[in-house]
Amino acid sequence: MDAVLEALSAHPGEWAFLLLLACGMGLPPWSEELVLLACGWFVAQGDLSYLGAVGWAMAGILAGDSVMFGLGRLAGDRVHRWPLLRRSFRPAKRRRFNHYFLRYGTRVVFLARFLPGVRLVTYLVAGNLGMPWWKFLALDGLAALVTIPVAVWVGWKFAANLDEVAAWLHRFELPLAALAGALVLLVLQRLGRARRLRLDELRRRRRERDFGGPGEGRGDDAGRGGIG
Repeated sequence: MDAVLEALSAHPGEWAFLLLLACGMGLPPWSEELVLLACGWFVAQGDLSYLGAVGWAMAGILAGDSVMFGLGRLAGDRVHRWPLLRRSFRPAKRRRFNHYFLRYGTRVVFLARFLPGVRLVTYLVAGNLGMPWWKFLALDGLAALVTIPVAVWVGWKFAANLDEVAAWLHRFELPLAALAGALVLLVLQRLGRARRLRLDELRRRRRERDFGGPGEGRGDDAGRGGIG
């Protein structure tokens, strides 16, 4: 943790952006979570505002993720022959991942933000499979809006015990991330279901208005029969 703080000390916002950009490409020895906690520490020291720290972090993370997305788009199938992917993404696993990606594409991109072990592969495959960049950026940005403000806030409020917080997060990172992702996805699904129900109700009312409502057609037919 001390090494991250030292790296950010000269210009915390700008260096946070650069480190997170590099994190998105799998380059530095530090995780995104450590850099975000460090941003919170500099908020506590008065060197960054909270919104400034979140803004720099958001820009760095989205830039790094977009670079990997773009490499996946440009490299095509060759992306799977890169050494980084050959070690962690064998053919059988890749086929299975592609299947899930094609079936649950938007949810996979969103949830990858909460699962550090699959972020890089997800963003490469998203570009490889031709997902529109604006859609990728929207999903990744939405997930980042959930994680970044929380991580910076934790670093800010627990600045005096940052090493302990970092160790605790490292120990429980995957279960906490999976739980957070599942909760957010559940909320989004409920909101989507409520929206679909409202749209169905609006369509039903429009049909009733356009066609005179239920039962009116039968009443007209009965009246015409009586007149005849």
